[in-house]
Amino acid sequence: MPHDAGSITVITGCPGSGKTTLASRLADGRDRGVHLSGDVFHDFIAHPIPPVLPESHEQNTVVIKAIARTAAMYALGRYEVFVDGIVGPWFLPTFVNALEGVPLPLHYIVIRASLGETLRRAASRPAPAEGSVVRHMYEQFAALGSLEGHAIDSTAQTEEQTFHGLVQRWLAGEFNLTKPNALRPTPRARRS
Repeated sequence: MPHDAGSITVITGCPGSGKTTLASRLADGRDRGVHLSGDVFHDFIAHPIPPVLPESHEQNTVVIKAIARTAAMYALGRYEVFVDGIVGPWFLPTFVNALEGVPLPLHYIVIRASLGETLRRAASRPAPAEGSVVRHMYEQFAALGSLEGHAIDSTAQTEEQTFHGLVQRWLAGEFNLTKPNALRPTPRARRS
C-alpha cells in the first residue's frame, strides 16, 4: 500500500515459511522500499541465548523493540519498510508499543504452510533450520485468534502465487493493524 509518509509491514512465520523471500521482493518492488531482516538483530549480540529457550525472553524483548524502532526510523524517513522475522502474536504488542507516537500504517502478515511443507522448506534453505525448532515455532503460529485474517496459507502455492496473493491483499489494506481487536491476545500466546 503506497504511503507518502512511509509504512511498516511485518512478515512473519516459521523458519522456512518464505518470509525473507517475500519481504525482499516486496521491498524491491517499491521505489522507497526497505527490507529489514529481524534475524540480523540477534547476530549483533556477542553472546546470544538461543531465541527458542525460555530464558531468552528478556533478550528477545529487547531485539523486538530494536527491530520496531529501526523500522520506525526508516518509515519516518518516508520509506516502506518490510520486516521479516519471528514477530509472533505473543510479541506483537511489544512491537506495537515500541512504535508509540509513530503515526504510520502498520501491517502484519503471517505466512503459513502445512507442517510437512514447512519442514521440507526449512531443510532446503542454505542454512537449514533444526526440525525441532521448526516444529516448536509451527505450534506457536497455529492459532492466531483475532489475527487469523492476517494469515496466508502457502502450502499448495508456488512462491509466485503466494507473492501475488499477498500483494493483492496488502494493497487492499487487509493486513492493516488498525482493525478493531487486532491486538487482542491469542489463547495460545507464548511468553518467551
